Amino acid sequence: MKRQIIGVISTRTADTEQRELLRGIIPAAWKQDTDVVVISNIYNPEYDDEQLAAENDIYRLIGSPELCGLILVTEAFINPTHRRQISQLMNDRSDIPQIAVGSYFEGFQLEHCIPLNTADADDIADLTEHLVTVHGFTKIDLLTGFKEYSVSHLRIDGYRRTLEKHGIPFDESRVMFGDFWMPSGEKLAKAYISGERPMPQAVICANDYMAYGILDVFSEQGISVPDALTVVGYEFVRERNMHTPVLTTFQRNREALGRIVTEMLLDKIKTGEFGDFVPPRGKVICGNSCSCGISLADLDTELSAARTKAFYEFLHLYNQLEQRLTEAHSMRDFCGKFVGSEYLLRNISGAELCLYRNWHHGVTDDNIMTCHTLYNVSKNGESRTIRRLELSALTGNSETPAVYYFSPLFFSDRPLGFIVTRYDTPETYDHIFRSWMKSVSNALEILRMKNDLRYLMECCNLSEYQDTLTGLLNRKGFSHELHILLGREKVHQPVFCILIQTAIDRDTLSLKNKKSEIAVQQEVSAALQNITSPLVCARLEENIYAVAGQDNRETTAELLTERITSLLLNNGKYIGLYGMDSFCIASVCTEYTSSTELLTSAEKELLKQAEQTRKMRTRPHYRQLIPARSRLYSSDEEPLSAEELCRKYLISAGHFRKIYKETFGIAYHQDIIRRRMMKMIWLLISTDLDLAVITERCGYDDYGYCLRLFRQFTGHTPNKYRKL
Repeated sequence: MKRQIIGVISTRTADTEQRELLRGIIPAAWKQDTDVVVISNIYNPEYDDEQLAAENDIYRLIGSPELCGLILVTEAFINPTHRRQISQLMNDRSDIPQIAVGSYFEGFQLEHCIPLNTADADDIADLTEHLVTVHGFTKIDLLTGFKEYSVSHLRIDGYRRTLEKHGIPFDESRVMFGDFWMPSGEKLAKAYISGERPMPQAVICANDYMAYGILDVFSEQGISVPDALTVVGYEFVRERNMHTPVLTTFQRNREALGRIVTEMLLDKIKTGEFGDFVPPRGKVICGNSCSCGISLADLDTELSAARTKAFYEFLHLYNQLEQRLTEAHSMRDFCGKFVGSEYLLRNISGAELCLYRNWHHGVTDDNIMTCHTLYNVSKNGESRTIRRLELSALTGNSETPAVYYFSPLFFSDRPLGFIVTRYDTPETYDHIFRSWMKSVSNALEILRMKNDLRYLMECCNLSEYQDTLTGLLNRKGFSHELHILLGREKVHQPVFCILIQTAIDRDTLSLKNKKSEIAVQQEVSAALQNITSPLVCARLEENIYAVAGQDNRETTAELLTERITSLLLNNGKYIGLYGMDSFCIASVCTEYTSSTELLTSAEKELLKQAEQTRKMRTRPHYRQLIPARSRLYSSDEEPLSAEELCRKYLISAGHFRKIYKETFGIAYHQDIIRRRMMKMIWLLISTDLDLAVITERCGYDDYGYCLRLFRQFTGHTPNKYRKL
């Protein structure tokens, strides 16, 4: 049974505020046997840019039907355009419960989220209480955020409440609006120093960064804090060791908030009710910017975190991963380069590199993805095909709940796919992850260019409708010719489409055997065009071919599938490069509406067939038996008897027959007949040889017996089959 999955929608998840929320969200979900999927971008700039679209492509995963609930971290999104995008994606998921957590900012139009947060007003009231009751201050200024933000006014309300509680008059002139960033604090500090504003006893800053701006200017001017002025911040962003003196601040209880909202979301999923919400209270974290002073335990914790951060920055500065990745000549080689570099990502348990199909050709099919395993010595480079929204294909392999971070992989303005990193601890990746992601995307682009250069050396001319390597139609040409062919007929008839995928899971970026592969592709394409004429035949992708036309007889698609199978099984160069179980064929027959719908239907069927081929490779005796089957299909020598194979494998005849059929779905003696019939089909359609010669070449001395077998296998006599 699959575990349920909840999604956390955030941005720049490595930031302190988001990490604290996740420390509460993750354990609470795990306690109820639930996986957590974190969907987040990496850079999150305030300005709009075309490259944002590539990075923010990751948020389309919100549409996954496998998500049973969503937690949106609203305050993390600072870009107005981005907020509108997220609002639309969240509103489209009215089918699942949603919670918007954190301070609410204008620009979100969320129709189905309930907003929950720590109490900003209560927090600032508690911080003001500390200054009044512990330090005895009555002249206290407040530097809050943007005037147009409701959260800025909530913090004013808390400040005012405490002052009035202690009989201290509220003075609007002591309240200033800033921008939640250091320049606001720097500006205020200079106003104090110049005498433009009278110096109070203390100033409350509505976040730490504005407080750091004040501390830095005072330090530069040699003004002592807290002797001249007590400065306190809010939010505890854990950068106190970078400024002097160490800031006194207020820590919102975001870990408890994360735990509470997760429990409420899971209750809603289970019972249909969210339940009651009580905002968790935070606490004052004392430093040296007030006379309380920092505790040694707090100092040690923060310095330890700073040392850890510096250590990982050092590792990334001097490691050789990026250089090794740029040396790769294939995807398997590329994935293998990661082995031994797990130490670069703190606490990581595993990773998947998920690329859109055809990502390296510029035009990507973003519904289908190829996922390559990373950071697993025995499986590095192993690949599988999944649908983009099929999250459980990436989360369902663990026996225990985990947290999975889905991060965008892109180069310039082109989305390439995403990286999925798995963690078994709530202490997850930090900002250094950005450096790692840069290395991956840059090296992928270099690998793509290597492949393109080699390809262009083989194919110098370009065509709008043709694949210049093989001479077949390309995808655009396929649609064009199919439209012309079917447009001639006034009566609508069923249309068939056959898709052939060759070289399944073959590394298409590998340069090792590129020349041989190109030669095989050209040879197979020429033979395919010959046996499918005058139907529409195309090479849609590097290893996917299509044949389509009107289905005038019920056996049209079946007959062509049989002939195409014989083509591939009798091409020694193809089998030698890729193996006999490296292709699959899928066909559909439907009333024609458009080439897009026809291909979409056929591609769904092809995906199923390819997955069946992959599953066959995982069967227990596959590796043991495939050499025998490969020899059967690739050699012109007389097939080995079952008894000879039993002696070779040192097993009984009964056991051999059993495991062979379980592995390949056909009995060994029937497979011998199939092999001979496939060879006979190919000789009939590709040569003018006499039937007696063909019968002999297929290993039969008895001419009449061979003809009877052929009729049983195909439903036709050889002469009739040749004329079809």
